[in-house]
Amino acid sequence: MQPRPLSSGDRIALVAPARFTTTEAAAEAAEAISAAGFEPVVPPGLIARDGQFGGTDAHRAEELNAAFRDPSIRAVWAMRGGYGSARLLPLLDGAALRADPTWIIGFSDISALHAWAGHHGVASLHAAVAGTQARTADAELLWSALRNPEPFAAGRCLGLPDERPVVGGNLSVLFSLLGSPWFPNVDGAWLLVEDLDEYVYHLDRMWNSFKLAGVLDRMHGLVVGEFLDLRDNTRAFGQISDNPFGRDLDDMLREHVPAGKPIVRNVPVGHGRENRPVVLG
Repeated sequence: MQPRPLSSGDRIALVAPARFTTTEAAAEAAEAISAAGFEPVVPPGLIARDGQFGGTDAHRAEELNAAFRDPSIRAVWAMRGGYGSARLLPLLDGAALRADPTWIIGFSDISALHAWAGHHGVASLHAAVAGTQARTADAELLWSALRNPEPFAAGRCLGLPDERPVVGGNLSVLFSLLGSPWFPNVDGAWLLVEDLDEYVYHLDRMWNSFKLAGVLDRMHGLVVGEFLDLRDNTRAFGQISDNPFGRDLDDMLREHVPAGKPIVRNVPVGHGRENRPVVLG
């Protein structure tokens, strides 16, 4: 199921399912929503904080559930990523999402919510979070995708050679869901991945786990976005001695992805200045 396209005046709720946000950031996001012709909804509990989270797990889940249950709210837009969305998955109201599908918008840690939506058969929008939207080169494309999702579905906006469902998101978040009920259904689909600030050997561990779990065999092919600010086991990255891993991302893909599986590299998705919206599912 795909949430219906948005029309001018539709309501978009801001949410903080992972890291906490601020009053100033929420005001900027609300202003961007208004400027795009939609109505921002800023819940009273949006600025809650519990450690690095935007409130307790129960609070963050209820903010999402309230939006899913409100027929006037047509999309929820995450303020930030970071970490925390996966903690909410058992607490979210899948029946409400299925009964009246709502767009979930975000990326990075929000990949957990995309996986949860996909588990319930609902498409979602992998795109910039509200806190970084204004700093992306693809800022206006988000509003275009919400008004007319079709050009952003089945990999059309990425120029993929085959129009198929696209699933995935942040590699580290997907790795954390491996073996859970919410890991995306990769069968015959394009698997989209991107990541930030990881040691290169951590990446190899994740690729190897995907291989051992059969993920790379079941997918149609791999879509590789940006992998930024990678670190190695060397003095340059704070280690006491130089012990480089000796493989880069290309080497890992050659070693782990089965021969014959198509790999599309350098798509404009991830933590860099370009982060093109992609409909997942």
